[in-house]
Amino acid sequence: MLEFSFCGLMKMMYITFVKQNTAYIDSHMVDRIRQLMEYKGLTSTQLADNIDVPRAIVSHILSGRNKPSLDVVLKIVSTYREIARDWLLLGEGDMLIRLATVGKEKPQATRAAAPASLEEKEAPSPAAIAGKVQEASTAAQAPAASEKAIEQIMVFYTDKTFSTYKPS
Repeated sequence: MLEFSFCGLMKMMYITFVKQNTAYIDSHMVDRIRQLMEYKGLTSTQLADNIDVPRAIVSHILSGRNKPSLDVVLKIVSTYREIARDWLLLGEGDMLIRLATVGKEKPQATRAAAPASLEEKEAPSPAAIAGKVQEASTAAQAPAASEKAIEQIMVFYTDKTFSTYKPS
């Protein structure tokens, strides 16, 4: 029985698609990458940073100078897992992968505010974070390191901001 990895299958799909539809990739896939950027509210610089490619690569793709490489497509698909592969590669179906859950409304292709359940969550208090880190730190410490104490805790968020907590 043959087993294919996700990347192997994506490579085969991509190579077949490129061979059959070179002109289609040039304009239509670039348009879908632009739609993804608009949906996520990203600049070309932010997209490049998020998918871990040089900024010039994204710039050249968007300007039409270069076609999206397999590496770029795989990085987009692995970074933005909610984006449908068929939509990105072929333009078929919806941009977002539908979740098979009852009671949830259909994902929209426009940028929307976070669901109320996410907005209502409160950030953990600095004391709670410091306590958990202190517990984990003391449990994992070697006996010789018992004099160490936490000076500060930095929490980095996905929107490129951070918070600093200093235990009292």
